[in-house]
Amino acid sequence: MIQGEHIYLRPIGEEDTERIVAWRNQERVRHNFIYQKPFTREGHEAWLRTKVASGEVVQFIICEKETDRPVGSVYFRDIDRENKKAEYGIFIGEEDAAGKGIGTETARLAVAYARDVLKLHKLMLRVFADNIGAVKSYEKAGFVREAYLKDEICQGGRYRDLLLMAVRFGEEGAVLDNKKLVSFVIPCYRSRDTIGGVVEEIGAAMEKLAQVYDYEVILVNDCSPDDTFSQIRKLCRQDERITGVNLAKNFGQHAALMAGFHQVKGDILVCLDDDGQTPADEVGKLLSALEEGADVAYARYEHKHHNAFRNFGSRVNDWMLCFMLHKPKNLFISSYFAARRFVLEEMLRYENAFPYVIGLVLRTTKNIVNVTVEHRDRKSGVSGYTFGKLLALWFNGFTAFSEKPLRIATLTGTGCAGLGFLYGLYTVIKKLVVPNVPVGFSALMSGIMFIGGMLMLMLGLIGEYIGRMYICMNSAPQFVIREIVGGTKDGEKGNA
Repeated sequence: MIQGEHIYLRPIGEEDTERIVAWRNQERVRHNFIYQKPFTREGHEAWLRTKVASGEVVQFIICEKETDRPVGSVYFRDIDRENKKAEYGIFIGEEDAAGKGIGTETARLAVAYARDVLKLHKLMLRVFADNIGAVKSYEKAGFVREAYLKDEICQGGRYRDLLLMAVRFGEEGAVLDNKKLVSFVIPCYRSRDTIGGVVEEIGAAMEKLAQVYDYEVILVNDCSPDDTFSQIRKLCRQDERITGVNLAKNFGQHAALMAGFHQVKGDILVCLDDDGQTPADEVGKLLSALEEGADVAYARYEHKHHNAFRNFGSRVNDWMLCFMLHKPKNLFISSYFAARRFVLEEMLRYENAFPYVIGLVLRTTKNIVNVTVEHRDRKSGVSGYTFGKLLALWFNGFTAFSEKPLRIATLTGTGCAGLGFLYGLYTVIKKLVVPNVPVGFSALMSGIMFIGGMLMLMLGLIGEYIGRMYICMNSAPQFVIREIVGGTKDGEKGNA
């Protein structure tokens, strides 16, 4: 018997068969199992005779200490004595016992049992990614997320996303360092004088969170015309957690981000700017939002310290995102955000030449929240976004991830054709009613110019899509890396 503070675990027996069958056949319980076929008495008795009796499975009944009432079951299955690992599972059978912390306490007892009695080096589990309560409970017991398993098939033909979680022990039974790794990706352009301060602020912020998180910083030089990369190289020599990526030419902010994403090793991705306007010291707010169940957390600014032109551009961009990419109207999008590993993995699947990070995030998940942070004045220099660059960014966003412009073209063409038909009908009727009415040359030319202009506009839009398809078919790169430095104790990693 394993004693806890509010519960105890006792070995399972044949007398528990009816109870287990009744628990496992509840829809509430079955919903959280990969194997969802109805449980039978015969099947459970066979489980006890083969799996439990042979030691391949160790199973306990969870009981409340105060009342001795059985409320659930916990088990270790596929116990591999040679490789010292096993899979952990639990279910709470009594509905009124759910939400009382029993699962968390059971997980902690199970971790101790696996380490001290079974002498395992690794205990792992699989849980549905949308079961946020269970995920948080396992994390409190020391489990960390190892992998995101997308579209795993369950019984009944349903596909659901799973998380693979694990806790590891050292040779002497100590829990290994299971701190989550946070990867900061920063695109750099004309930031020679500011990037050092941003990196220093990240270090100070993460030092306060050192018990839970470790971190790395990936600085991507987007072929800056100043000596930004020399400063990055210097920072890499000072701290082994910093990696510098030097692009061969200027590919733009979103391509630079994608270049950094390919270097990420962490469980959590954080993106921010290189000019100090995004407050790195408030990253804990974004991380807390992920811990509370969000997939992505975007920084929201109560007062933006951009000039009027940039603020206008942001409003246009927000309208475009809502209309073209179905962004929720109450969701604020910024360059400062944190995302879970599976979101990063999904973004990395995009290999075409026109990346748009916001579009990639919005098509991956709807579980996105905002966190209010301070927005600062730019420490030095001016924004690298000119009107032309902002226009190109907006155009890239809606042509890369939305077919709505083509639908608008179709509707506009249909509308113009309808107006032309009605005007022609009006002209015929007018001629019949008033035979001497003069033919209007000006009206005719106006109509021709309008329809011709619309046709050219729509053809140009279609040509833009076809041109992008052609460029992608020619395998145009998102980015080209000239050099990667840092990221190891020995300094430079070498060229790539």
